[in-house]
Amino acid sequence: MSFLDITNYREHPTEVNWLVFRFGERAWRDEYAEELRKAGIPHEVDPENKAPYMVAVRRGQRKKAVELNYLVLGRHRSPFLGSGALRWVLIGLVVLTLLLAVIGALRGGA
Repeated sequence: MSFLDITNYREHPTEVNWLVFRFGERAWRDEYAEELRKAGIPHEVDPENKAPYMVAVRRGQRKKAVELNYLVLGRHRSPFLGSGALRWVLIGLVVLTLLLAVIGALRGGA
């Protein structure tokens, strides 16, 4: 196991030709399996219906499988800045900082 395991997939512990994708929600696993089916990627779904919910994909399909994985996860993630007001305050501060930097550069700065 790696020190920083920030993805929801890894190589199968005993079968080197498989990748295992883990999901905390059954609906996400089912959605991912459906995306794999639509893309024509062979896969196996863990028959146990308890978390973590797993799907196995052959390593030869890694690139497309990972892409579909991120698409499914992206549909369910919360925004980085959930509050609209906080988002606009942050954008305003960045614009103000850039504006002050441009003014300082034009005036010749110290």
